[in-house]
Amino acid sequence: MIDMPRKPRIHYAGAIFHAMARGVEGRDIFIDDEDRLRFLGQLRRYADDAGAQILAYCLMSNHFHLAIRVAVSPLGTFMQRLMGGYGTAFNHRHDRDGHLFQSRHKANLCLDDAYLATLIHYIHMNPVRAGLVSAPQLWRWSSYRQTNESLPDLDGFNPWSNAETARDLIRSAPTARLLDAIGESTAAQTRVAIEKLQARGRDAKTVSARRIFVLEAIRNGHTLAATARWLRTTRSTVGRYTGEVTQQREV
Repeated sequence: MIDMPRKPRIHYAGAIFHAMARGVEGRDIFIDDEDRLRFLGQLRRYADDAGAQILAYCLMSNHFHLAIRVAVSPLGTFMQRLMGGYGTAFNHRHDRDGHLFQSRHKANLCLDDAYLATLIHYIHMNPVRAGLVSAPQLWRWSSYRQTNESLPDLDGFNPWSNAETARDLIRSAPTARLLDAIGESTAAQTRVAIEKLQARGRDAKTVSARRIFVLEAIRNGHTLAATARWLRTTRSTVGRYTGEVTQQREV
């Protein structure tokens, strides 16, 4: 079985993400308060080092949630350092070996202030939904008491099942800027310059890089037409890269 390369994740300075990581096999990643205090200390230190801003957090027994605004350093770099550093300290303290976290962290890009406000409330309500406390302010291990949040309606809100919402938000945002971010991420991953992505070269490396760009753009809700304009090519060419021209819905 051939390993497929991971899709490039969007990155630009100022991007806000909902990030979550879970313990391997659903196991606890926090045994006691000392673990939680250690994690929060590392979270603050690594955020300061990266110039990132933690907008909200919540620590549960076997996972954690963050709403984070990144700076120049990508989210992946920050999460790798946080999860690796905490995992090493956890293993040392509890005399264990092996991975603490289950594979790669999950992350969603936040593009709308209303969505972000709902997301922050969703993060803070985790212990209430789990039946651990009756109100979010009673949970010591979240940022609820440090924020002055509104209380949006959470009925039906699920940040990990919001594909249609994400597409709507992306289409209401500055399309060119977001495609630029995908282009920068693709160029960094493939080492094919943006200028070459947007040129007419047909070498295998450039074609592969364009396919990665197109699939990521479509996955994030951009239309074939908008993606083609960014690549300075035709919509049918972009459609061939996806292999799913007839399935794409134009707006």
